Amino acid sequence: MVVQLLAEHGHLDLLRREADDGDYECAETLARLLRARGEPPATALTLLRPFVGTDWAVRVVDDYTGYLAESGDVDAAMVMLRPYADEGQPEAVERLGTLLIQQGCADDVLTMLRQGLDDYMYPIDVPVELTRGLGRDDEVIELLRSRIDAGRLGLESLLASVLERGGRLEEAIAALSDGLREGPYNVADAQQLADLLARHDPAALARFAAGDDRSGRRYGAHRLARWYEEQGRIDDAVAVLAPRAARVYRIHEQHGLPHYAAAAELGRVVRQDEPCLLADLLARHGRVDEAVTVLRTAAVAKPALLRPLCVLLIEHDRLDEAQAAVAEVVAEVWPDPVRLRLEWIEALVECGRYEQAIAELRADPEAGSGYARERLAALLTDHGPPDEAIAMLSPAAEGWSRMLFAKALIRAGRAEEAIAAIRARPATEQL
Repeated sequence: MVVQLLAEHGHLDLLRREADDGDYECAETLARLLRARGEPPATALTLLRPFVGTDWAVRVVDDYTGYLAESGDVDAAMVMLRPYADEGQPEAVERLGTLLIQQGCADDVLTMLRQGLDDYMYPIDVPVELTRGLGRDDEVIELLRSRIDAGRLGLESLLASVLERGGRLEEAIAALSDGLREGPYNVADAQQLADLLARHDPAALARFAAGDDRSGRRYGAHRLARWYEEQGRIDDAVAVLAPRAARVYRIHEQHGLPHYAAAAELGRVVRQDEPCLLADLLARHGRVDEAVTVLRTAAVAKPALLRPLCVLLIEHDRLDEAQAAVAEVVAEVWPDPVRLRLEWIEALVECGRYEQAIAELRADPEAGSGYARERLAALLTDHGPPDEAIAMLSPAAEGWSRMLFAKALIRAGRAEEAIAAIRARPATEQL
């Protein structure tokens, strides 16, 4: 983060100095910037060469071989990549496989796939994707099926992808469906099946989405709603999601929500929860009041929905309603009031209302300590007066706070002090 900020503020001289002193982050960033400005690959190679074979080797090999290939020395790049690819380093596998394809060495890519399937080290999806368009799908399918038949788990998704791209849709659907029926399922497989059906057989998608949530049907419902929206059938999309969204509140009415559970809910990523999906759908089509009702009802049962509710209201300049929603959740389920206030702050930040968020954090009763103080320092560092952030932090700051301190110094035009702050060892590290 600090290196990127130095680059954004034009401190290329400092990046070069730090690179010469052995900082790979600075060397890599400077090489990328110079290349983007039209410098030849040789310039980047000169900057990165001292780091080859060092503790940075895994990172260096990907960057260095990229510049080697750009300079036309593909053979040297492949020789350097080979041992790292054999160890299963994802970046090396992808770059080596790409170079092999460019050199017309499809057999070598299939050999990589066999090796990955045999030693469990390769990221298998990379060589499988690299075989696209080579006319070798039958061989890839045979390799994958033989391992699945032998009990290898987690290959059904890749098999289905290869079958689909070859037009063998029934087999692709069967490959994914079989995995979903056999006990616990992979969410990504359920989403892939739903996407596949949406592309080729919407009627089958509707059947898959019907019923309870077993076998990934929930994700089928999400995709069916999107398909209806894509066709302009908004009411049908709403009809798919509305019963599932209402279920959240029904469960709350039946079982309640213990205070500790409410507190744990805050801060979760909830964009795939049905109330949020339904509200987003309604808001996209101008039905904002309905969207607010959905989220306001559900937020009492699921406090993690409080932030998207506030964001929706703030985006439509209905701040009083947003603050009332916060108060309602506090009154109904009473999780940690500090956490609730901070959810309000994060909603302001998500809407780009940085000045208001800073002002409210300054006035917060907890602003002098804990997370509220850290969040205020972070917002001041990025969006407020950097001198105020510097005053809140200190050269003795540790961890993330030390990074914020350096960032504020750079914004204040004190780049040398920022570098010194990053290099300084905090007291806890000196013990």
